[in-house]
Amino acid sequence: MVLASCTSARWTVEEKAAVDQTDYRVLEQESFLVPSGKISPENPVLKLDVYSKNKYEYTQRVLMQRNIQDYRLRAGFVTLGLGGAAMSFYLANSNALTSMSSTKSWALNAAGALFIASGFLNMKPVGNPRPTGEERYLRSTGTTTVVDTVDTDQNSSALASIVVRHNEKVVFSKEQRTFSGKLEIPLGNELEELELAGPDPGIIDIEVTFKDSSYNYSYPVEQVLQPYARITSKLTELRNSPNENPDNVLADLVRGSRLKIKSSDNEDWYQVLYGISENYIPKEDAELIWRSTGFVQDSDVVTLPRVPFGNIDVESNIPILRGPTPNAIALIVTNENYSGKFEERNYAHRDGRLMEAYLKNALGYNPQNIYSITDIKSSSDLYRQLSEIRFAANDSTELFVYLSGYGNVNVQADEPKLELLGVAEDGQQNPAISLTKLYEQIATLSSNKTVVLADIDFSSTMGSNQFSGNQSQRIIEANTTPLSTDMQASVLMGTRLNYPSSLYVSSGEEDKKHYIFPYFFAKALQQRRTNISAIYQYLERNVSYTARRLYDRPQDPLLLGNTSIDLISQ
Repeated sequence: MVLASCTSARWTVEEKAAVDQTDYRVLEQESFLVPSGKISPENPVLKLDVYSKNKYEYTQRVLMQRNIQDYRLRAGFVTLGLGGAAMSFYLANSNALTSMSSTKSWALNAAGALFIASGFLNMKPVGNPRPTGEERYLRSTGTTTVVDTVDTDQNSSALASIVVRHNEKVVFSKEQRTFSGKLEIPLGNELEELELAGPDPGIIDIEVTFKDSSYNYSYPVEQVLQPYARITSKLTELRNSPNENPDNVLADLVRGSRLKIKSSDNEDWYQVLYGISENYIPKEDAELIWRSTGFVQDSDVVTLPRVPFGNIDVESNIPILRGPTPNAIALIVTNENYSGKFEERNYAHRDGRLMEAYLKNALGYNPQNIYSITDIKSSSDLYRQLSEIRFAANDSTELFVYLSGYGNVNVQADEPKLELLGVAEDGQQNPAISLTKLYEQIATLSSNKTVVLADIDFSSTMGSNQFSGNQSQRIIEANTTPLSTDMQASVLMGTRLNYPSSLYVSSGEEDKKHYIFPYFFAKALQQRRTNISAIYQYLERNVSYTARRLYDRPQDPLLLGNTSIDLISQ
């Protein structure tokens, strides 16, 4: 009996002013935008989540909750109840009290029953009440106001007006009427169309008007776009370390190639990504531009392999046009490593090597009689070399001169003067060598035949001083008079004044590693054309055609002086 127990369920008041979530009305409702995520070059999109701010009025009611309670008998009360009941029953049904009336007997029996009932009903609760989860609201006790802010993924029919500016200039604007819980504003492609360049691309400002509210956001362009290096020189070397070393060149990059910049901390070099490898290009050969991460494709990086001399068609299979000619002397002048405002003339030294190969192998020149000067630093270097040739030359000497580099048209003089520009020392001005004086010095050398090839690019210094075709020819003739009037001399110019001397390189598979003019001069000799007039006709057809095909601009050679000279005649 002591171990007997029971349970009981009852409703209790849980809360007198509970909020009834099912009984409400909306007082106010407002939608607004909140930025989410982070803008980066990998994800150049501004994402704005639509949030809803709602104000509700809820009814407050009495909240009842049903609980279950366990009970157990109290041993002491049961014992007392049974003892009291036994005594009452004994007195009521025995003769212990002689004067017991029937009414008193009934009263004692009733008292005994009460003793038993009280002993069993006076149970103690065991543990805490257990809620059943059943609740119910009763009468209303008032109202309360609740403000709730939630994001929403429901379609919004409200108009969102978007304006994006860069340095206060409108980049684009648009209106978007339907979006599902999130407004996305792509920035990469739109900003890319600005073609931003330079180390400080500026700030973009974004203004969004939504639900009569205006939202403004500002981001530096560096957070949206990725820096790239775009090659501005004709060619530049891709190296595996930030220093100039013949052994660290991986490939040549042509103008227009674009590579992602990994770092620009080095003063002179960009660290760039080519594939997955980190390499280097000189800063002076590239400009910093800003593009989205997915902008550069494989076709945007055009590389030219490093080809050893002898592997180009005109560098091999050189014909022997005559035997050794000990009385032939040559001067080869090539300027390649320009800097500053002049881009490097890639392959100019290779052109000089090509001329030397044909002079030795095709025309029989003694290697000791071929004088070579590279990257002239002063006019004295050139005139010193001419002095050595003067002592070696005589009336039967055959003289060949090849000049390569940038030229200048000096319009400050009474008549325009042509100059050959040497390669400047760091921070100094490019030395200018008067072509008229140079040709005068060459004309005074003893010889029975003189041929001068001049692959000189005057266009880079022309500026606004453009000349017509006839003016260009007259200026060249006037500056070439010391040789062009000599019946034993010929001067073959690679191009006119207004147009550059171009490389025989294209973004496709054509890469001859030479400038167009010396390439086709060598090609003419390879085809056994030795008369200067026949060579000129061959150059007229091929040089101009190739320049127009590759660059859509002319490059017309010019022949002055004796047009009947033959390179192999005695």
